Order: sequence, then structure tokens, then C-alpha cells
Amino acid sequence: MSTSLTANLKFGDPATGDQGWGAVWVSNYAILDALAPIANLAVTTKEVPSSTLNVAVAAGSYVNPDGTVGTYAGTASQAIPAGVSRVLYLDLASAGALTVATAYPTTPHVRLATVVTGGSSISSIADNRAAFSVCGSWADGVNITLGTATGTQIGTATTQKLAFWGKTPVAQQTGGAATAGASYTATEQGMLNALYSMARTVGLLS
Repeated sequence: MSTSLTANLKFGDPATGDQGWGAVWVSNYAILDALAPIANLAVTTKEVPSSTLNVAVAAGSYVNPDGTVGTYAGTASQAIPAGVSRVLYLDLASAGALTVATAYPTTPHVRLATVVTGGSSISSIADNRAAFSVCGSWADGVNITLGTATGTQIGTATTQKLAFWGKTPVAQQTGGAATAGASYTATEQGMLNALYSMARTVGLLS
């Protein structure tokens, strides 16, 4: 055979009229199956074709909210209830545990797939993986565009921690119930001190 190779992935490309090219295509399939954007954390039926209510999840890696890389070892068999539609994800609030649920959570997670089952086998699997993530810092000059209807919260509970400019993140700081009066007194001084302390704690002031 006069097989050539493609420029990027080096797939075998048999010439017109070549025979016995089955081994070349088997090699091509192996290359595809090893590619992270294709195989990483892929959800498939346990058997092909499906004959049970079980799926398999390939091993792979993902990017945590803090930018570190986590890994999942994969599973050969994950049971799904009969006659339902369920989502599969890695729960980052539980050390990346594989989870089956009716809907994706609002907490950090890695989406994998939506699985629909029949009475005794898997009917369909919709791939919900995000193929690419950006690691590292935002580029200089990148702006964040926010919605104008509902708005956006940074932190959805007072116990969630936040800080700026290298300070250790802390929960919402307590300002007390004092109300400013018409003239400057110890009450106003206490309120200003509380604001000053909060600004320094979260890094807004040095």
C-alpha cells in the first residue's frame, strides 16, 4: 500500500485503489479514541448495543474553579433508573463524585451527559461536556458584560468567602445595627471604624 499520513493527527490515508486498508482505519480509530477532547470523561452505554440500564464513564481530567486540575478514574458501570431522563455530572462540592440527578445543580460541577432510559436499556445519551476550558489569568483588558434585568451576585450567601488583591477570603463582615445621626458622635465613629476594618480585611484598602 502507498498510505500517506494527514498533516496534523497523522491519520493513515490510503491511496485510491489500495486494498487491505482495514488496519489503517483501525489505527485511525485508536488515535481518535485517545484524544482528550473526544474521549475525556465520555459517557457511553455499558454494552454496545445497550442491553442493561447501565452506562460507563471514561477516565479524564477537568479544571476546578480555583484553576487546579482534577482527575476522575472512570467507572465501568453506573446504574440509571428505568424510564427516566437523568443528568450525570462530577460534583465538585463532593470531591468530584459521579452523581446522577434530575437536573444540574447551581453549585460547582462538571457536566457529562443526559441519559434517557427505557424499560430495560439505555435509549439515548446526549453529550453535555464542555470541550475546552481556559487555564490561567484573564487577558489584560478583558471586560465582563452583565445582564440588565435580574443582575448578578458575587457570592449568594453571607457565609461564602471573598477578598481582593491577595487577601485571605472571608465571609461577610459584621457592621452592626447602628444608624447615623444628624451630628458626629461615637456611633458614627464606630460605623466608620467598622467600614475601615472591613475594607482592610477584604483588601480594598492597605
